[in-house]
Amino acid sequence: MQKNRFRVAIIGAGPGGLCLAQGLKRQGIAFDVYERDAALDSRPQGYRLRINADGQAALRDCLPPQLYALLQASCAQDLGQVQALDVLLNSAAAWNDAWDKEPDLKAHRQTLREALLCGIADRVHFGKELRELGRHSDGRVSFDFADGTRCRADLLVGADGSQSRVAAQCFPSAGGGDTGAVCIYGKAALDSEAVAPLLRRGTSVVFGDDLALVLDAMRFADATSLTPVDDYLYWAMIGRRERFGLGAQLPTADGAVRRWLTTVSEHWATGLRAVFDATPDGTLAMLPVRQACAPLATVAGRVTALGDALHVMSPASGLGCNSALRDAAALATQLSATLAGAATLEQAVARYEHEMRLRAGAALAASTRGGQQLYGAVRGAADGR
Repeated sequence: MQKNRFRVAIIGAGPGGLCLAQGLKRQGIAFDVYERDAALDSRPQGYRLRINADGQAALRDCLPPQLYALLQASCAQDLGQVQALDVLLNSAAAWNDAWDKEPDLKAHRQTLREALLCGIADRVHFGKELRELGRHSDGRVSFDFADGTRCRADLLVGADGSQSRVAAQCFPSAGGGDTGAVCIYGKAALDSEAVAPLLRRGTSVVFGDDLALVLDAMRFADATSLTPVDDYLYWAMIGRRERFGLGAQLPTADGAVRRWLTTVSEHWATGLRAVFDATPDGTLAMLPVRQACAPLATVAGRVTALGDALHVMSPASGLGCNSALRDAAALATQLSATLAGAATLEQAVARYEHEMRLRAGAALAASTRGGQQLYGAVRGAADGR
């Protein structure tokens, strides 16, 4: 390795991995990103992401100003309105959520990834499914892919999500446990007249019996150079398995999920139930809610990770993506010290991981509280109508 020069390999081209790549490029650090999917859009990966003040600061730190401006312009309009409702669409008790305090960016997930790919596409390699890692006497890390290729780097970063291959091999205790809750996501036609008008004007949090439904009107403004996205109504329902009468095996087929939605919402307001009817086939997903314990100290040296790979958390407080972005910015900053000769790679990684553990611990605690608010302890207050 040349003095103060090194190469970073990033496994995973999600928002966290691509944000880190942008940050490394801005610092002048060599990198490559390896993604198992065949292309950026080869499979659906969700819809709306809310980027809070911390996530926005991380993106500003990592992106060149013109790219951050492009990302901002690609986000949905801030409609301002945040309302708490019951399942009959009456006003419910106020919900003290961070959304009320300062505006978030509302990004379409695929558009966010497309923006983060700008300027670094030649360093992102698709169709690369990680298999094995190895370490060498010179400190470098080797890694093999399912297609038979092998690469080496001075530092390897797992940004490959909650089912991380990197974490499974190097940080096996980092995996998140099943919380007993499930979340179902979808996107509905925003112009459907059958959907209650008040649900199409901003953000709504609907409280039911041991469950909650979050809806967000995604209206996009001026066209950008990124792929256009039609307006849509994002929705996500979260609650405990027993509330929904579900066992360990979750329904996956559209028909089974729709039948479950029909049963759960049988006595809800017609204009709310219409959201599910306005959701096209192929846009539904039901997933278990997983949550990690507070991240422990690691001893992997030249291997580290960020985001869900180390600290997967419930979507209840919308902190998962923001935590990954903060990790990315923090790691890029620490690695810049190595480039300047002020720290070894091992020292930079250790400092990053110390900061990450503190941040992630706080975010995991906030996520737990958010779950209690949405479908647990706060239910009685929210339903007191």
